[in-house]
Amino acid sequence: LMRKDELFEIFKKQLTLIDPDKQSLADLVYETVGEYMAQLMATGNIPHHLLDQVEVDLREEVVDMYLKSNYGNIKLKDSVATAKLKAMKNRAS
Repeated sequence: LMRKDELFEIFKKQLTLIDPDKQSLADLVYETVGEYMAQLMATGNIPHHLLDQVEVDLREEVVDMYLKSNYGNIKLKDSVATAKLKAMKNRAS
């Protein structure tokens, strides 16, 4: 399987793309897992009979990432704002 940091990179990107006024944590998880699984399937790394279990595991992993990286923000809107600010600071440096 791909490295976990690849999943985290996709998660961080999706966090800056999501619209917290129209989307929820479930949407963030869906978009992140979908992009990651598309990459895995493109490289042929998931046996077909394991797809569902891999998806469940990835969803749990992304929720854990969200909880660990939400900087104490409970609301998705606050986490998105923080992620965008960090991304802007990283580009500026």
